[in-house]
Amino acid sequence: MEKRRSALLLFSSALIVAATAAPACTPAIDGVRLESKSFVLSYRAAPEVGKHFSVEIAACAKSGPPPQNLKIDAHMPEHRHGMNYRPTVKPLAPGRWQAEGLMFHMPGKWELVFFVEGERMTRELIVFSDEERQRILAHGPWPPAARKDPGNRVSGKPEAIALGERLFFEPRLSGTGSVLCATCHVPFRHFQDARPRGFGLEPVDRNTPTVMNVSLYRWYGWDGGNDSLWAQSIRPLLDPREMRASPAHIAAVIRTLYRKEYEETFSRAPPADDEQVMVDAGKALAAFQETLVTKRTPFDDFRDALERNEPIAGYPLAAQRGLRLFVGKGNCSVCHFGPQFTNGEFSDTGIPFFAGKGRVDAGRSEGIRKVKASPYNLLGRFNDDATRANATSTRHVELQHRNFGEFRVPGLRNVALTAPYMHNGSIASLREVVQHYSDIDEERLHLDGEKILRKLNLTPAEIDDLVAFLESLSEQ
Repeated sequence: MEKRRSALLLFSSALIVAATAAPACTPAIDGVRLESKSFVLSYRAAPEVGKHFSVEIAACAKSGPPPQNLKIDAHMPEHRHGMNYRPTVKPLAPGRWQAEGLMFHMPGKWELVFFVEGERMTRELIVFSDEERQRILAHGPWPPAARKDPGNRVSGKPEAIALGERLFFEPRLSGTGSVLCATCHVPFRHFQDARPRGFGLEPVDRNTPTVMNVSLYRWYGWDGGNDSLWAQSIRPLLDPREMRASPAHIAAVIRTLYRKEYEETFSRAPPADDEQVMVDAGKALAAFQETLVTKRTPFDDFRDALERNEPIAGYPLAAQRGLRLFVGKGNCSVCHFGPQFTNGEFSDTGIPFFAGKGRVDAGRSEGIRKVKASPYNLLGRFNDDATRANATSTRHVELQHRNFGEFRVPGLRNVALTAPYMHNGSIASLREVVQHYSDIDEERLHLDGEKILRKLNLTPAEIDDLVAFLESLSEQ
């Protein structure tokens, strides 16, 4: 008897839990969802500054028949200012309405207010100005159209991509046979290594950047010491601290282990010129890396809906506030602009130049010297573009005193997944990066350098919002 009573109590408790967990009701349209004590409401709207807009609304009762009475209003809580127009609400069906005549006459943070049978519900909206809107739209669309590198005759060729992928994971390319490209560019770590500074055969001075979206760069490496992806692919092979190989060693690996694949890719046998074979290996590696493109993100869905002037439901309000800071007060989009969120150039970010005791990292200053002197630059004999039209940047880049201590502005796609940050991996988290720019010591920046960076003095809430936006630039 006692066991039966216990079983009945357990069964009754389960029914109570199930009833509590069951959804109260579902409004008749998908959109931004609000909930009060008695009702669930969903709405769709796409407001633009200075233009009348409508709101489609549906609401249901958690118990009982659909509600009949609805009113709508809007105001700016920070300015204690409401709309200049009174909207009208037209019933469409039980629990459904269309509100007309709303207009937000200035950009900023607004609040929609709904009264369903007298119960109040509110929802914050971020309304962007026309200028903010254009800045946001400039960060897309994504993904970019595939493009071939005119300086690499096997760019985009399937056989080159397959060979490059095999070489990317081939330890025998290294002088010791013990490290490979993927040692530092680890696929499951989004093609970086999560270390402050890279480590091949020995530790190096800089953070390992991801090679995702690398085909879109103008310059390669933190200092821009190479002007093509294939030349950059050669650099770690020859670096004694990274892979410690030589042209003769690399050519021997290709001739011995990858002759067939090489012939399929380049339509010839490997030549006697070891340096040419090594460059060809770099071009195959580049062909593979060109295929590494990040996926779409929550920001991309928001951006595209904004362009189509469609209602936006799923993008977090914190991210929208952070986006407004990014293109506005923070001035971040001056350097981090375009679909890849980078201008592709170099900047002093206020991070110390020291690479170790008694050693400084000259950054872009040394990078310009290296790229000008490199036998593999686009002005040299290995460039497959006979016109040399792709060498304009290399031909005209000028070494200036301000270049000392500048480093490449990284793209921000997948930024939440590629910590630590900065050229030397000295900042561990996105929050600390934002804090760094909020508190930056402007006196630390050299006096004859650029005056773009300034202390932002962000509030803790603004830092939270900016981090939320940066996180929305990563794959989910």
